[in-house]
Amino acid sequence: MPSIKTEAVKLIKNHLKELNQSAEVLGGVFITGMDGAVAVIGVESSKKKIIFRTGFVSDNVNQLLDAQVEMQDLLEDEGIEAISEHDFNIAISEL
Repeated sequence: MPSIKTEAVKLIKNHLKELNQSAEVLGGVFITGMDGAVAVIGVESSKKKIIFRTGFVSDNVNQLLDAQVEMQDLLEDEGIEAISEHDFNIAISEL
């Protein structure tokens, strides 16, 4: 599986303001697999918003999970925490 690092670094850089805003409001962002790609979800106007989505990574669940972990590491390098879907939903409901 090719690394998503190059694409992810560019996406993070291009969306850093949105990522930081969502992290400030929610305490982090939610990372998930979506149709074979990695999606980073935040909030805008108290509603879920896909901040960005990578190109196709894999149909293989394990490879997609590896890509999500790689994305999490890169986001954490920028000081942005990844939160669970459960915590994300609780944070959204409290807005």
